[in-house]
Amino acid sequence: MAPTLSPVAGLPFVYRFEDCCNVYVVQEGSRALLIDLGAGGVLDALPSLGIERIDAVYFTHAHRDQCQGALTRADRLAGVPLHFPRRARPFVDPAARSDLTPPSPLVGRYPGRFDPPRPIVGAQYDLRPPATIPWGGFDLEIVALPGHIDHQVGYLLDVGEHRLAFCGDAIHSAGKIHEAFHLETDHYTGAGARKAAESLRTLRQLRPTALCPAHGPVTLDDPIGALRRTESLLVAFAELKDSPFPGLPHVRRLARIAPDTLSPVSPHLWVWNNSYLLTSDSGAVLMVDCGAPLSDAFWAQFEAHLRGRRIEVVLVTHPHCDHVDGIESLRESVGGELQVWAHEAIADAIEDPYRYRRPWLPLAPARVDRRLLEAEVFIWREYTFRALYFPGQTDLHAAYQVMIDGHHALFCGDNFYPPQRWGGYGGLSGLNGGHPIEGWRRSIDLLVQLEPEWLLAAHLQPFPFRAGDFEVARRWCDEIARAMATLAPDGCVERHHSPHAFALEPYAQTVRGAFLVSGRIRNPYRHGIEAVTRLMLPDQWRATPDTALLHLAPESEGVVEWSVTPSGPPCAAMLTLDLTYGGTYLGEKAECYVWYSP
Repeated sequence: MAPTLSPVAGLPFVYRFEDCCNVYVVQEGSRALLIDLGAGGVLDALPSLGIERIDAVYFTHAHRDQCQGALTRADRLAGVPLHFPRRARPFVDPAARSDLTPPSPLVGRYPGRFDPPRPIVGAQYDLRPPATIPWGGFDLEIVALPGHIDHQVGYLLDVGEHRLAFCGDAIHSAGKIHEAFHLETDHYTGAGARKAAESLRTLRQLRPTALCPAHGPVTLDDPIGALRRTESLLVAFAELKDSPFPGLPHVRRLARIAPDTLSPVSPHLWVWNNSYLLTSDSGAVLMVDCGAPLSDAFWAQFEAHLRGRRIEVVLVTHPHCDHVDGIESLRESVGGELQVWAHEAIADAIEDPYRYRRPWLPLAPARVDRRLLEAEVFIWREYTFRALYFPGQTDLHAAYQVMIDGHHALFCGDNFYPPQRWGGYGGLSGLNGGHPIEGWRRSIDLLVQLEPEWLLAAHLQPFPFRAGDFEVARRWCDEIARAMATLAPDGCVERHHSPHAFALEPYAQTVRGAFLVSGRIRNPYRHGIEAVTRLMLPDQWRATPDTALLHLAPESEGVVEWSVTPSGPPCAAMLTLDLTYGGTYLGEKAECYVWYSP
């Protein structure tokens, strides 16, 4: 059934149009203003209301699903002002965007914002809340509503006895948030959820009688109660995001350690910034992670404390830049004889990082010389290790079990720290591939089973294992999973708390001619889903097939592969996945980047 215009709150001149986002129409005679645009389907419906002219489009925020029609329907919008919040400029304006710079928008950074639009030329960034915009017989009041994204605004409109709040994605419905992964303004705290809760408090104080969200139904029944309930759930969620070890006492580190200081942890174990150095009686050294080119200060201390030794292996816990960026320079400095070993689950991401949509990517790939199988027992000199898949902060994470100076130790990367450091863990982040059960619970269960004496965490944090702490963390996994399901409009954590439900791969690539792109569509539900996909391209580029239909079995995923032929001058291009999912048009739901240089 084609989308239709439906009156809001029974009013004869305010309408809602369901597209990839809700679009709201405020009518005065033969003219109108729009709040958000979606894919632009509303433009075809306006004549049915006798509307001949659009005076302006006011955007609540600049996610793709709010504004993609500004590109695809540009011919119908000629001369229509497109008003964005002032703070949206670096997210939209091609001249100001950082994501269009190669080799990937995720090198060395966590973006904190998701789903940017394809570049829009001619947008106006003139909305500075708080402000009031007069239009015809109405006044449109602008209020800042950060949380879902930093620049989000809402619009309040007094119509008769009603006070309508066009609130973007600040709320979906009572107790629900659309795609809550957008609240992950960083990768390890609940700061984004707190900001979203504060925006709901702000909105509550403005006394709306109707909530008109970008996704979800119009809320007429007790909107203040809906805001209050959602605000409360977000605050509780933020507390859970902060730490899986609430209220637990601090843990003393195993040694006195300082930055830029090669410090002993035990006779055969040293720590330098984000690396551990394990020494062999043979004179060789195994380094765990190498996050930056090693400085002259390091080599001076290495010579003073470990004179005559050679680093012969780097063992990698995960592919974030601060764990691998120094590998290839170290390989050069030791004459090319360095070996890099890594668990099989993370090796591809070390060698081909730009393929992945993950934060904190390295500046350059590194060669992996040995891929370790899951639970593989391997030997380096007199030490016997076991390689273990260890998801948590990221799904691309490993740990390595070994005995050191009579102590059962686990090199655990960025997953766990003493409770007083960053809440005791590396964060639960959908962009990082984090999951409360499939990731954190799996690794916590493994720790409880292994019962190591030492947790050799990154970032200068070696500390003793306390079993009771991880029993608390086990319960936290279940609690935060319930909180996430509660916030999700349909109860599905995998759909609403992960930006990876729909993906294009490789995420970033540089090409000279024809190339391939794969679309990966997941179905986390217990029922089948039909997905219709299309790859959105720059003008004059072509893709085969044009569209593809997938029948996804319950709890499965499907893949579409496109062959793309670019043309025209060199450019930085964003390609997007246009998706109808389970009969609902979602819009351009995933992106990838291509730098074309013929």
